[in-house]
Amino acid sequence: MTELAEAANSLVVDGTVPGARPSRSAGSRLAGTPAWVGGLAGVVLIIAVWWILSITSLGRSGAIPTPFAVVKLFGQAFGDSSYWQAIGATSLAAGEGYLIGNVIALVLALIVLLLPRSEGFATQLAVVTSCLPLTAIGPLVAIMSEAGSRVTSVFLAALSVIFTTVIGSILGLKSANSTQLDVISAYGGSRFTQIRKVRLYAALPSLLAALKIAAPAAFLGAVLGEYFLVGVDSGIGILLLNAQFYNDATRVWVLALTSGGIAGLAYFLIDRIGRLLTPWSAADRGRKAAF
Repeated sequence: MTELAEAANSLVVDGTVPGARPSRSAGSRLAGTPAWVGGLAGVVLIIAVWWILSITSLGRSGAIPTPFAVVKLFGQAFGDSSYWQAIGATSLAAGEGYLIGNVIALVLALIVLLLPRSEGFATQLAVVTSCLPLTAIGPLVAIMSEAGSRVTSVFLAALSVIFTTVIGSILGLKSANSTQLDVISAYGGSRFTQIRKVRLYAALPSLLAALKIAAPAAFLGAVLGEYFLVGVDSGIGILLLNAQFYNDATRVWVLALTSGGIAGLAYFLIDRIGRLLTPWSAADRGRKAAF
């Protein structure tokens, strides 16, 4: 009777039958699958849908080339020096705009911490930069800049990253532990000391996440800016305009995939850097995923 009572109690409390082997549900089995498997499955699915669309009426009209045609042209472009010159020119403009925009955003975030009343102004300014239509700002900047310069491309790249970095920086800098801040204040530390000793370390995960998202935005902003350049003959945006002029859909797809690949690579590299600089944040993510 005692054994029967213990077995019944075990079944009621944890829902398991004594002596039975624990079974793994479908959800637990999927949770243990490596992340790259899901990514690979997604890529295969996208290519399959792409291939199906390429053999429909859209593909026959030339708007959607087959994956084989795109890969073949990509192989030809891989050995073309003008292709790499375009990538280098656009990447350089995107990198310059990325640095300028992020410096402006970080300065605004620090001003908010030193002068809390300026938070409304800083966030509104960041929202304005996000809401400005780049296709309307680009021609204005192109008119005001000299022919042959890449000011428009750099400007749009910088404008594309300010909002993300400002919001991420402010949220990160304000996420510091209040107890640590009180300790610094109790020992006579200034607001700047709080920023240097506590807030910067607390802000790193959020800041790096914002920088990670801003990198693809800067590159795509630089590509868009090249649509309005005058006197410039190199860049991915220039090649896209040329392909559009000659109605070369396959080349447009090659350049579009190239832009997406470079933007994704920038995202990946900054993510790797962030994991190296903030290992404690990666550990927190692992613990949350386990729960």
